[in-house]
Parts: sequence; structure tokens; C-alpha cells
Amino acid sequence: MWFAPHVFSAIVWWNLSWLQLMKSIRAKHLWIHRWNGRVQVTAMLGQIITGTALACKSPTPGIRMLAIAYGIAMAYVLGQTVYHIMRKDIVRHKYWATKLFGYAQAIALQRVYLFAFFVLTMNGMSLYTPPDQLTSQAEKDDETLLIFNDSFTMCIFSAIVLCEWYQAADHNDLLEYRVTQHVEDNEREALSFLQGWPAGPTRGLSGPIAKDRTR
Repeated sequence: MWFAPHVFSAIVWWNLSWLQLMKSIRAKHLWIHRWNGRVQVTAMLGQIITGTALACKSPTPGIRMLAIAYGIAMAYVLGQTVYHIMRKDIVRHKYWATKLFGYAQAIALQRVYLFAFFVLTMNGMSLYTPPDQLTSQAEKDDETLLIFNDSFTMCIFSAIVLCEWYQAADHNDLLEYRVTQHVEDNEREALSFLQGWPAGPTRGLSGPIAKDRTR
């Protein structure tokens, strides 16, 4: 019931979502950006609903809880993305849309982790039991499920952390700008105080200079 809609919405998302990141389309063909955005919102909503429903069928309680938490996080980020564009707040919309795209990379990263875990296992690394030591089909199935669960956990963790680090770089630039502006304001205020001549707001000052500034 849930698998086919999940695959269809995933195909739509992964084949068209990258168009939203192209500045040339946003600048020259805004109507494409807007209509494709509506399609992507619908596709992502479909992925959230169907993906969470599929993951809830997992026999591992921890995976079920993680899938539900991830689904809630994705729904919140998607809601913020839509909310801010409806308010014509382009800056915040871009911030949340970038976060949505970053969080959605989890499923792509799971393929990377699955490949890495299987390669390491096949080459005798100690992460999991080597296949030649598994004597029954039940043991092989349990080992495969364990690798899948670990890759699912790591992909969600990696996608969220990498996205937050990426956005933190822009935020750090903003903080540096604010610090610089604060230092310059303090220098101007100190110079004004030493000269005894008003040249700005009275915030943080008292005495004759503050009174003189209110004239």
C-alpha cells in the first residue's frame, strides 16, 4: 500500500528538486521555480507520510522511533518552508528550504553507508560477522537487518549534522559582522565620551553627556 506511492514521490523529488537550487532559474524563469516548488512540496509530503508508515513496520523498536522522529522533523521543516514563502519572506524561506534539501539527503547517504558496511564486512573488517562465519539463513538475515538498521541510523544523523554545519558557516559570518559592528559602535561611543560631544544614542551613558544629548 505504502511502497508504490513512496517510490513515485521519491522519483519526483530526486529528479526535480535540484532545479530549485539553480540561481539562473530563480532569476530568469521564476515561474518554473514556483511551480516546481509546489510539486516538490507535494512530493516531499508524500515521502514523509509513506516513508514513516513503511519504517513503522520495522521489527526493531529503535528504528520505528527514529523513523517517527525523523518524519516529524521533516514535516516541521517542510511546514516552515511553506509558511515563510506564503508570507513572502524570501530570506527565511531560503533558509528552511536549504535545510529541507539537506535533511532529505539522508536516504541518499543510506546507500553510501550500506555499500561501505558491506564492503568492510566482505573484506574481513570487524564491524560485523564475516559471511563465511554465518552458518544459517536466519543468521544471515539477522546480520543483513543489523547492517540496514545501522545504515539508517547513521544516514539520518549524518544528513542533519552536515546540513547544520553547512548553515552554521553562513550564520558564523553574520555573527562576525555583528561583532565587528558592535566593536565599532563601542569605539565611537568611547571616543564621543572622551571628547564630551554627543554623537549617538544615550544607551548605556549617564551624567552630563547623556543629558546634553537629549536637548
